[in-house]
Amino acid sequence: MTETREGDIAAALARDGFAVVPGALSVAECDALNAAIETCRAAPGPTHRVLSPAGEPRLESELFRWGDTPAIRAVATEGTLPRLARAAFGTPDVILMEDQWFLSEAGAGARSPWHQDHPYHPLEPWFLTIWIALDPPPGPVGLSVARGSHGGTMYGPVEFSAGDATLGSAAGQLAPVPDIDADPGAWDVVTPEIGKGDAIVMDSRTLHAAGGNCASVFRRLSIRYAHPGTHIRPRDWPVAEFWSDHPFARTMGAHLDPAAFPVLRA
Repeated sequence: MTETREGDIAAALARDGFAVVPGALSVAECDALNAAIETCRAAPGPTHRVLSPAGEPRLESELFRWGDTPAIRAVATEGTLPRLARAAFGTPDVILMEDQWFLSEAGAGARSPWHQDHPYHPLEPWFLTIWIALDPPPGPVGLSVARGSHGGTMYGPVEFSAGDATLGSAAGQLAPVPDIDADPGAWDVVTPEIGKGDAIVMDSRTLHAAGGNCASVFRRLSIRYAHPGTHIRPRDWPVAEFWSDHPFARTMGAHLDPAAFPVLRA
């Protein structure tokens, strides 16, 4: 695994579209987050989804639990992760956009398909996703990235769920994501070796995929941060349901409301 020093994150993102940060969260923080995920599963909110087909070991996901889940709020708003976001943007402030946890049960084989995070959101400019493994990856199920893909085409969002939809409705479409697995020679695909607490920091335009057959439970967390100058840009294609339903997401040029999206200052 190639470690990226904090001061080099912005350069790595500009060059490759991602950076690897070992030990971003401590074992204790990961354990607290894993307990928090079980609490969330016991009382799921409106953004909870089972992404795997019915009858199979479950791949679950949920967004926006920082407000009622202290362990998620702590890592999202304090310490290492917002500091990494400030280093990535080169700004003294960053905006907490959203948190999203994933849990694959033992035996789950559902995969997060190749996609970019950017087209799911009616936001400009690019934002930051920090993906953290909360368990040791049980097999080759970590995150794969296509190095340099952040500088190319923006592709259409991909539906993740085999059940309830995660995308809103709109008439327009972008070009579909190419079949990267079928033509790996055309892409510089990297799958960093990671352990519990290690993070992969990504430009929202970087193509990435994750998952596969899990030998044991595998939990991970994504925290997304926006540049303080981020503004709304309504899309002509389907975006994530939360954004398509949110009234301010239809107002061209509006900035993110700090009541819902906290500004985190150094």
